[in-house]
Amino acid sequence: MASLIQESTQHPHIEPDTVGDGDSAYGEGSESDTTSIASSILNYTYENGRRYSAHGVDQYYLPNDENEADRLDLLHHIFRMTLDGKLCQTKLTNPQRVLDVGTGTGIWAIEMGEEYPSAEIIGTDISLIQPSWVPPNVRFEIDDAGKEWTFSKKFDFIHVRALVGSLDDWPAFLAQCYKHLKPGGHIEIAEVRTWLWCGDDSFPKDSYTNKMQTEFKRLIEKSGKMFDVTPLLSDWLSTAGFIDYAERSETLPVGPWPADKRLKEIGNYFKVQFLEGGLENYVLAMFTHSGWEYTEVQALLAHVRKEVRTNKMHIYTRAVFATAQKPSEPAQVEA
Repeated sequence: MASLIQESTQHPHIEPDTVGDGDSAYGEGSESDTTSIASSILNYTYENGRRYSAHGVDQYYLPNDENEADRLDLLHHIFRMTLDGKLCQTKLTNPQRVLDVGTGTGIWAIEMGEEYPSAEIIGTDISLIQPSWVPPNVRFEIDDAGKEWTFSKKFDFIHVRALVGSLDDWPAFLAQCYKHLKPGGHIEIAEVRTWLWCGDDSFPKDSYTNKMQTEFKRLIEKSGKMFDVTPLLSDWLSTAGFIDYAERSETLPVGPWPADKRLKEIGNYFKVQFLEGGLENYVLAMFTHSGWEYTEVQALLAHVRKEVRTNKMHIYTRAVFATAQKPSEPAQVEA
């Protein structure tokens, strides 16, 4: 079986900022009856001081509390920075129905509704963490994207973001996306890859950060969860029937260590979401449900935070935007 987290040996050339090593000026902190909102949705699971979906931690490892909501909003800003301010990579022309799968805090759907006021925007998620006051053309539904969809009308655009680890059957999910798109409709999947790379020798194998991600990879593969799906999307989308697959990959430095001004700014924001939310939110439940003690996890994360705050490790990950289209006409089957 292929690794559930794909490593790479090809690195972009990023010139480190030799002036700003150590404590830098950036600092360290920095319509449908799909489902009803059943009372069971609000029966959250609590453990280790964090709140998780009512579906249970073993179903979805990331929390859905205020800290995670803040991280998701910051990650939304980072995605827009990598897309030069745009909400998506797909070029849209007057979309009328848009579905945002895994809407999280709903920030993308809300801003999409403001940008396209004539469009109907629906955001779905398993957690009720979206605001009540939204543009009149935006609404949210509690729904499990991994189960059968019951939308009565099809969509012009389906947007999927940050669903890694939450779906057990991606091919089945993409088949549903295809089914619920209008002919000629578009799909876009945006994910941050769950691996850290380094193009030089500044990321020692015996560093706590390297140890942490190696253990994370081991536990993910043991669980069978899919946390790094982007290398497989091209084949999956083609199998589902989509055409015109394209992929945009953007470097996300962990910290403001690059000399390049744009990457430095992106890296500073990504470092904040990594240290103040992403690191613990991805690791805590996974590790404690695999035999680690809570205090052991927190001790490891403290070492990782200390290493990352130095800005001396030139580590990065990637944001990937995968796009494809449903054919305007059904494919002709040869006799």
